[in-house]
Amino acid sequence: MSIYVDFDTKLCMQLQEGNEEAFAQAFTQYNRLLYAIAYRYLKSGEEAEDAVQHTFMKLWEERKRLDLRNGVRSLLYTILRHYVLNELRHRTVVYEKNYELAQETEETDESFLQIYEEQDLRSQLLLAINKLPSQKSAICKLKLRQGLSNQEIAERMHLTVATVKSHYTQAIKMLRREFVAMGINILAFIGIA
Repeated sequence: MSIYVDFDTKLCMQLQEGNEEAFAQAFTQYNRLLYAIAYRYLKSGEEAEDAVQHTFMKLWEERKRLDLRNGVRSLLYTILRHYVLNELRHRTVVYEKNYELAQETEETDESFLQIYEEQDLRSQLLLAINKLPSQKSAICKLKLRQGLSNQEIAERMHLTVATVKSHYTQAIKMLRREFVAMGINILAFIGIA
């Protein structure tokens, strides 16, 4: 039998008996090796230290129930491997969840921005309509806000359909000039291109 196997076998027996000195020896013997392995997969010194700490804590807490027939080294590797795999799985889940949240946030931000821009355009349009001569302004409001037809507007305002059409056409031209000067295609927004 090699010296290493004798050391590991003796360490196993002492650990199961609760020998703290044996635990300290195991830590001294294997902590650097376990750290290097954990760091290789986790890519973080802090997380590698956590993995090593977890591994030795599990060894001490479960020493009476653990199968030490294959030796302390093998058992430590097994505990560390399970811990690292769980951490990597957890990372994957977190990354996927964060990606989903980012996508949802992006969609929410875009829809919020679109709603805000539409509201801003509506308020600018309303301000511009209010600046029109009173009859043109009234016709635009009835047409755009209430969705009335030329016939309905003519009846409500006691005008001819031709007069309503004429005022509306002139109003649209005036609005177009104002918004083109501002660099906004407001008429496409309201459905009049």
